[in-house]
Amino acid sequence: MFDYAERYGHRFVKLADSRATAKEFEFDQMLLMPTAKGYRGLVEQAKEEIDPRAMAYLSKVWPDSTIENLSFFAMAAAVYARSVADPPYKINVEKVLLKTAAFCHLRCARRKETGGGCMAAAGSGRHQLPKCVKLPRDVEAAWKDLKRYIATGAPPGAGPAGEARAREAMSVNFKLPADYSPVTSC
Repeated sequence: MFDYAERYGHRFVKLADSRATAKEFEFDQMLLMPTAKGYRGLVEQAKEEIDPRAMAYLSKVWPDSTIENLSFFAMAAAVYARSVADPPYKINVEKVLLKTAAFCHLRCARRKETGGGCMAAAGSGRHQLPKCVKLPRDVEAAWKDLKRYIATGAPPGAGPAGEARAREAMSVNFKLPADYSPVTSC
């Protein structure tokens, strides 16, 4: 049995929002995702940073589960961008969610050839994840860097040793048994 904690020394990484709220969010290095506590913390922080009027609008467009999932992604990217990235930059969680909702609505309104977008697929007037919801590019780039940070415990560009740790942590190694033969159909 492979023991990740034994091989690499730890399994959880804390992402500290050192420049804004001083809160810490816990991520699982193996899954490259937040733990349940980290997820809840990111969602709660996003709710604090989003204007109530914008949240009311988003609630009309998406179900609560979709808002929660997207706000966790956007908030994690925002915390990484303002506290770990060098140089730090700002990602506005509210604007990210509003832009995502606007683009989703445009795709649904214009998509005729496939029978409609996510609203038609769900048979309702509400957008559904993940049929046509796509995060903006700035969040995608920060999320990619955040995953590398979680895997290695060091920000991207931390020198050759950091890059080697990133490749090792994010690689998949497996060995097939000597008597392995693929199953084929007759």
